[in-house]
Amino acid sequence: MRKQSGQTERLLARREALASGLPLFEEMVRGSLVTRYRRCGKANCHCATTEGHGPAHYLVVTLQPGKTEQILLSKEMLPVARRFLNNYNRWWAALEKVSAVNRRLLRLRVAELVDQGKLTRGELG
Repeated sequence: MRKQSGQTERLLARREALASGLPLFEEMVRGSLVTRYRRCGKANCHCATTEGHGPAHYLVVTLQPGKTEQILLSKEMLPVARRFLNNYNRWWAALEKVSAVNRRLLRLRVAELVDQGKLTRGELG
């Protein structure tokens, strides 16, 4: 039982460390950055022989299958959007890690209840 207690304390500390290092919840966004160049169609324009007019940077978010939202970003907003996207990815990665810790904690708690006779192996299904 002492082994489980020490393991539980380490897992709780790990979970706390994961949660404490996260960026502000208010500063995140889900999506992707897309850079586009376009051609205007004029035969004698430079875009006919180069990569085109641009770059134009967009934040693109899929809202549901077949429905996307695109937001044109200025050069000034591009680093902000990158930071928000990075924050979202950090939250998502931390969520997965905290979820793994919580699954281990649940297994330990179930084993502890079985050891104490408060839960039988038959009740585990």
